[in-house]
Amino acid sequence: MALRVDFPTEQAYARIINGLRTTRLEAEITQNSLAEVLPVRGRAVSEWESGAIGPRYRSLFLWARALGRRVVIVDRGVVCLDVGRRPGEPWVVYEQRRLAAPLRERRIARRMRQSDVGDLICISRDSIGRWELARVPPRPMAKVAWVHAMGFSLDLMKVGPPDPRIRRGIGVVLKNPDLPLSRHHY
Repeated sequence: MALRVDFPTEQAYARIINGLRTTRLEAEITQNSLAEVLPVRGRAVSEWESGAIGPRYRSLFLWARALGRRVVIVDRGVVCLDVGRRPGEPWVVYEQRRLAAPLRERRIARRMRQSDVGDLICISRDSIGRWELARVPPRPMAKVAWVHAMGFSLDLMKVGPPDPRIRRGIGVVLKNPDLPLSRHHY
């Protein structure tokens, strides 16, 4: 099965990526200095921001965290309640579980089976089950499709300043985030 991605899902995904790019630019952080605090190679941030490749699930959430942002699920303008972090729970598992909980709750409230949700976005029932239990993370675009299929949206929420380990003010920073970055703007 191939993931079903419609135009609103693509727009929502692009809004998250552009929001992270804008945050980085406004904080006068270069792509390379951001990549230094993430477990990625230097070009990865450039490739994510340009759309050449998409970040993996874990990388997307680490990227947001490094910039003092958090990906949240929104229902009619209200951020969905947070689930508590379990003692000793790895941060990335907590993030997966936090974003899966409202989706599972909505599915149950609508009396939908996992296969019904899977049919909406062309994903197997087994995948939906693993995602709901935070056993396997979906690709970021699949997460956005799942969120939309359940009638929610994703957004970025400011939770603090960027990671203090990130060097600032080094390199060229574009003031217009709508302009494409060339390979010289690291």
